[in-house]
Amino acid sequence: MRTTSVFRFFAVSSLAIMFVFSATAFAQQVAPSSLFVENFDYPAATALTTVGWTAHSAGGTNPITASSPGLTLSGYPGSGVGNAASMTTSGEDLNRTFPTVSTGTVYAAFLVNLSEASTDPAGGYFLHLGPSPVGTTFRGRVFAKKDGSNNVAFGISKALTTAADIQFTGFTFALNTTYVIVVKYTIVDGATNDTAAMYVGTTFPGAEPAMTVTATDTTQTDVSIGTVSLRQGAVATSPTARVDGIRVATSWADISTAPPSTVIDFDGNGRSDFSVVRNTGGGPSGQITWFNALNGPGTTTAAAWGIASDFFVPVDYDGDNKTDIAIWRPGAPTVAAFYILQSATNTVRVEAFGQTGDDPSVVDDYNADGKADLAVYRSGAASGDPSFWYYRTTAGGPVTYIQWGQNGDFVAPGDYDGDNRADFVIQRNNGGSQARFWMWQTTAGETSVVFGTPTDVVVPGDYDGDGKTDLAVVRGSAGQIVWFVRPSSTGTISASPFATFGPSATGFTAQGDYDGDGKTDVGVWIPSANPGESTFWYQGSTSGAIGVPFGQNGDYPVANYNRH
Repeated sequence: MRTTSVFRFFAVSSLAIMFVFSATAFAQQVAPSSLFVENFDYPAATALTTVGWTAHSAGGTNPITASSPGLTLSGYPGSGVGNAASMTTSGEDLNRTFPTVSTGTVYAAFLVNLSEASTDPAGGYFLHLGPSPVGTTFRGRVFAKKDGSNNVAFGISKALTTAADIQFTGFTFALNTTYVIVVKYTIVDGATNDTAAMYVGTTFPGAEPAMTVTATDTTQTDVSIGTVSLRQGAVATSPTARVDGIRVATSWADISTAPPSTVIDFDGNGRSDFSVVRNTGGGPSGQITWFNALNGPGTTTAAAWGIASDFFVPVDYDGDNKTDIAIWRPGAPTVAAFYILQSATNTVRVEAFGQTGDDPSVVDDYNADGKADLAVYRSGAASGDPSFWYYRTTAGGPVTYIQWGQNGDFVAPGDYDGDNRADFVIQRNNGGSQARFWMWQTTAGETSVVFGTPTDVVVPGDYDGDGKTDLAVVRGSAGQIVWFVRPSSTGTISASPFATFGPSATGFTAQGDYDGDGKTDVGVWIPSANPGESTFWYQGSTSGAIGVPFGQNGDYPVANYNRH
């Protein structure tokens, strides 16, 4: 359940180690691997300059807009989500910034569909990377051209635009067909030696393949990468293109795997944000205000949404890779409802679902479309009675249900087999002070694992970064929160704790991926009666122990919402 009155939660009475926090140190220690995601999930005809993109050339001339429908390609994260960016042969050029990368490799993946291209030997480039601010040192330029039979070739250069310096594929592609392209820009120690390469395909591999072509103009100056740009060039040479599903990251795994739908990430940068809800109205039906501190930009936002008796269910319902502020309000059948503030369109979605007594903490993605589905768990009425999961994968669509679990079980949903679909998982008292997790997975059917004790609190997450939810629990011991994890990558249950982190008397578990490396970090939020001292603490695998002051005594951290 999601409200503090019925949650089994832990709070930390005294930290075993004292940590020192500074805003400067925090900013420097964050090492994000998921840098930017853009699915153009805006109404058709929306000018991209109104939704975060910046014009750096010919602003307002043939503005780049969102157009329907979005592009689709099997296996690509975000395929079919939202619309696409429509680009003509000349006009404004736009860019988006993301945290600058100065070492290692930057991958920029996107879908593209060309309706026309030039027969010019050098073609025209329509997307590129660059520094932040964008400047004029464009890098990793992507070109397109066609031959006399309308067959298409794609090209890559590190920097130059002459035909002799662009490495093209063969004329093996077609107009009016959707392809995935991945630009791989590698920053190499030393001057004028960075490399650029490109993959082009009709399918999106799960593992990094050999690049289709590699640029040869490596002696051009090197830059740190902090922008991705869309370009509308000259009428005579530029292709007419639609681009969708741009994903920028520092590893192939991060562009090939959609982030878990339950990550609290309001700006879609791949790092969990710090968020609390507060009863600003007073009383059991008081107005709830959400206070969010974005992890990276440092921006703090506030939104009045829900009342104190609601359940907090923030996940990504609209598939834009951003968490939506949402609540579930209990009531009689046809009255209980989800109230969702959709981040993609800033519109409200209200949909009747469930009834009083249900548990909406099982909201997740059950059909692998990249969007969280409305869902509730209905426990059996009496001891031993069967329980049911109900979910709906399309707005207003049919309801699917599965019998799984019984009265007295605790739910533990997640994608345990890595197929991008939530599995049905419960924690049950197995006797002898042991708990057993019973799983119904789409790939493996019914399985079970003895793990932990019946009074442990379930803390789902991908602690090993393999794209699968790991079995994980916490328990209080000697005043501390002790974390136990069974990594899916090894399947090994260790007698030793995964971590001891947080005081069990006052802290709320609040795990998440705070350092953006694709792994769940152990985390707690510790309220304090002293102003300015309530703090999120997390143990990042790339950043170490970090404390971020946020919230106040009496708040509730929404990262605790899926703790059962």
